[in-house]
Order: sequence, then C-alpha cells, then structure tokens
Amino acid sequence: MLDKFLSKRSNIILLAIVAVFMESLTSPCLKLGGRYPFMSAGYITWFCLAVMILGFYAVCWQLILEKLPLTTAYLRRGFSYILIFVWATVIFHEAITWKQILGIIVITIGMVISISDERSN
Repeated sequence: MLDKFLSKRSNIILLAIVAVFMESLTSPCLKLGGRYPFMSAGYITWFCLAVMILGFYAVCWQLILEKLPLTTAYLRRGFSYILIFVWATVIFHEAITWKQILGIIVITIGMVISISDERSN
C-alpha cells in the first residue's frame, strides 16, 4: 500500500511537505519544554513530544530520500525555516524585524527558483 502511494511523485512531494511541517513543530515543543524546570513532568512531556515528532520525520524523510534526488528533497527543507518563523511569531509573540522578513523572502525566492528549475528539466 505504501509503495503504491509513493509511486506518484505528487504524493512524495506531499509527504515531504508534511514531514517538513512536522519537523518544524519540534522547535516550539522544545521551547515550550524549556519553560519548565529541568527534568520536570512538563519538561519531559514536551521533550518526548519533540523526539516522537523527529522519529516520525526521520521515517518519512528516509522514504522520501529513497524516491527523490537528494537536492530535490532538501530544497523542501527551506519551508521549515518559514514555518519556524511563523511559530515564533504566532505561538511565542516574538518580535518581527525587517531583516527576518527579508531572509524569509530570500528563502522563498530560492525555493521558487529551484522548484521551477526542476519542472523545466
């Protein structure tokens, strides 16, 4: 069943997006865990959640790397930086600077250029 799902390139790309989205959630989990005393129940809960997410990500990423060229797969990881920026502002209400916005724009432009280059080949 999994082989059939992964036989379509669009499904592999979708899995890559889901995996990167999930991986981006580990940073907020670890930051939330850091609000608790070291080795307390809250700390351990958030830390364990981050480890479980990373485990899911590792399995997904291995499946992705079996089907996509390394450069194609890793270009999707730029999306993670954008999501972490979103989590920082939405969840933690961290300040946004114009340099951060410029960095996100540069990352987005790079991903768009590289993805459009993939499609033209």
